[in-house]
Amino acid sequence: MFELEGAGRYRLERAPLAQALAQVRFPLIARLQTLPGVAPVQDRLRDLFPYMEQQRVQEFALQVGPGGPSAPEVETSVTWEFTDDDGRLLVLAAGSATLSVGEQYDGIEDFSGRFREVLDALAAVEGLRRCDRLGVRYLSLAEPPPGDDDAWARWFRPELTGWIASGVVAADATVTGSITQTQLACPPSNDLGACPGDVGALVRHGFAGPSAAIPGVPPIVTTNAAYLLDLDLFVAVPQRFDIDGLLAQFLALHGQIDRFFKWTLTDEGREYFGYEDVE
Repeated sequence: MFELEGAGRYRLERAPLAQALAQVRFPLIARLQTLPGVAPVQDRLRDLFPYMEQQRVQEFALQVGPGGPSAPEVETSVTWEFTDDDGRLLVLAAGSATLSVGEQYDGIEDFSGRFREVLDALAAVEGLRRCDRLGVRYLSLAEPPPGDDDAWARWFRPELTGWIASGVVAADATVTGSITQTQLACPPSNDLGACPGDVGALVRHGFAGPSAAIPGVPPIVTTNAAYLLDLDLFVAVPQRFDIDGLLAQFLALHGQIDRFFKWTLTDEGREYFGYEDVE
């Protein structure tokens, strides 16, 4: 997807990662809306996620006809939130499972291992035959240190930060928000050859001011100003629910995210975030 060299193995001592997300979508399973239906999944994942809470989400549907709008129809869906003592989160719905890890992130091996256990549980308990969508998303928020509000403009490449970091903005003007979104698609070739169809990507980046609402799992509201880098890659092609195949695609998508993030950093950015190659 990107004309960039492979990132190799590297780590950041002070990574700006806010959330790492992995999601699988599958045909609806009605019983996952009920306690008896979700209980076998909970039992299977108890060692990984010892706690579970039920969340009810109300959705309103408004129909407008010749006589004007009708009374809104209210539908309630149920999701289950599994957590551990360190704050890792799994959100399970009737047609999806989303793993979310924040400051507890401990490398791709740990993250992919946890995602495999989620896939194993769903396959064993529900006998899933099809995956409709597989996605990997890394959301970073880089907060400048006190007294250096423009540090983000030196941490990331000018191709990314754009005109708001070029000196065009007057000294007495303040950038309160500027987010750019780019959508990409590419065929499953080269490093993405394990994918069964086209790979899509959403790349969001820019400056987010205080109290900015950032979609996530859970949603994020910024406390301080930060530079946002949100990399979301996915395969939205129905395929067999083969765990080894899904994990291979997961790692391929992650590899693209990894090399793009490495490219975004300037030398000063690498130094600030504590970049080091790993043998």
